[in-house]
Amino acid sequence: GGERDGAGKVSALAASKEKAKDLSYYYAQSEGSKSFPADAVIRQEDPLFRADGLGPKKLDAPSELNLENVRWIDKFAFSDDGAVVKLYVDFPEDIKGAAIDCSFDRFSVQLVVRKPAPAPAYGVKIKEREGWILEHERNDGFAHEIVPEKSKYRVSSSGNKVTITLAKKDDKEKWYELRKKDIRSTIPR
Repeated sequence: GGERDGAGKVSALAASKEKAKDLSYYYAQSEGSKSFPADAVIRQEDPLFRADGLGPKKLDAPSELNLENVRWIDKFAFSDDGAVVKLYVDFPEDIKGAAIDCSFDRFSVQLVVRKPAPAPAYGVKIKEREGWILEHERNDGFAHEIVPEKSKYRVSSSGNKVTITLAKKDDKEKWYELRKKDIRSTIPR
């Protein structure tokens, strides 16, 4: 008893529905229920309100990180843990729930912790001098190269410490110093 065409044959749609019931590929094509579910959202606005044919729209740009009022922390500990180097930073106050921006580069890290105003923002920055081309020209920054994509940070459960884990590019290389020193500062005068 399915739908038949003019020649008296059952249509492929009807045959599929009869054979597979509600598991049929054509189940959604049923003519029984034309109403929407009770929780369906029907938009009243014109669809051109969103799609005006003028192409993609830029969303609100993220606000630039203002580093003027950041209190930089320059005292921290580090340890060489095989394939990674860990940096341990103590903050002067609890930073749980604060917004944290952290960016890694081949020889640098910058971590900025922002709490709601009027609390100060704190940061840790280890960055090489700009404009170097050859390795012997590179000053500051990490002593050796890291893998930024595999590096990460974690806020301690106490809330006032951050552990920054730096993934070494060469995991067999020992880090005896965290920062690269200016080679000229070691030359006696």
